[in-house]
Amino acid sequence: MNTELKHISENLLTLRRRLKLSQRDFIQNYLSNPEGVPLISVSTFSNIENGSTVGIEALAENVAQKLNADTSVFLLDPDDFAKNIELFLGETLEVQRDRITVSRKVSSSEVLVQGVSDFLMEAIMRGEMRPGSKLPSDRELSARFGVGRTTLREALRVLGSLGIITILPGHGTYLASSNAGFHNSLSWTVLLSDNSVDHLIVVRNELEAVSARLAAQNADKVSVGELGGIYQKMKTAFDEANFKDFLDLDLDFHLAIARCSQNPIIHDLLATSRKMLKFISKSGMVNLENLRDIYDEHGDIYNAIVDKDSTRSQEKMAFHLARARTRYHLEK
Repeated sequence: MNTELKHISENLLTLRRRLKLSQRDFIQNYLSNPEGVPLISVSTFSNIENGSTVGIEALAENVAQKLNADTSVFLLDPDDFAKNIELFLGETLEVQRDRITVSRKVSSSEVLVQGVSDFLMEAIMRGEMRPGSKLPSDRELSARFGVGRTTLREALRVLGSLGIITILPGHGTYLASSNAGFHNSLSWTVLLSDNSVDHLIVVRNELEAVSARLAAQNADKVSVGELGGIYQKMKTAFDEANFKDFLDLDLDFHLAIARCSQNPIIHDLLATSRKMLKFISKSGMVNLENLRDIYDEHGDIYNAIVDKDSTRSQEKMAFHLARARTRYHLEK
């Protein structure tokens, strides 16, 4: 236990440095009561950063509460905490660095993405643009929407990530070509509809369950080998506490299952729906318990597919997705 308490000391120091705050400012932001009265002096906090563990558990709980984080992350080995800090606290860290600026940036960017999408759709319906057409210059679009070029480019990057446009540095920005039409149609429908997250999750979950069932029935040696390779990488990342890598492999794992199903339409629909969810959903807190559950659930799905048990694979996938709604606060 003493070792874990010392971990808290080192991890609090790492957090303060990552936030680029003085000890006094860190105390003011994270170790003060609701009336703004510090819970600890600068000298005492300095002692804690130097290894003192007196009262440190309560302090860690207070910091975690202010960050909307899981207290257990501060018990991680300091090396593991440092390499995963952006995963556990990334969004919160950005907000804490500049609450007002970031909030305004997100809000204006979302509105602008909608506006640029409307503009492109109307241009296509009027026959002014076709797949592959070059968009007006950044200067023209900035003037049209009354925003700075930096803000415009942020919105264009989102649309580029969704596959709606293609950005070629030095050449301009283009409407996606016709061979991406399938993905673009779904992306635009989701992007512009009300209650996008709820509707998309229903579709995604049904597709995932069918995908897992068909994977157990239809997977060949090559596709199972690919799925096994990805699963092994996930196990290695988890065992080595490379949690960002572990979660980055999640999409690969699910799409490999879709390839095992031998149904390319399911694969393409899942690829697009999962990419959309990444942009329009507000994921909940990632913590160590969640990561362990994801690890175990993926193992259950993989084993069912290897065993060619279609009923079990579908049930395990359905359970995994139901738990995901709770984990990431997507339940109604």
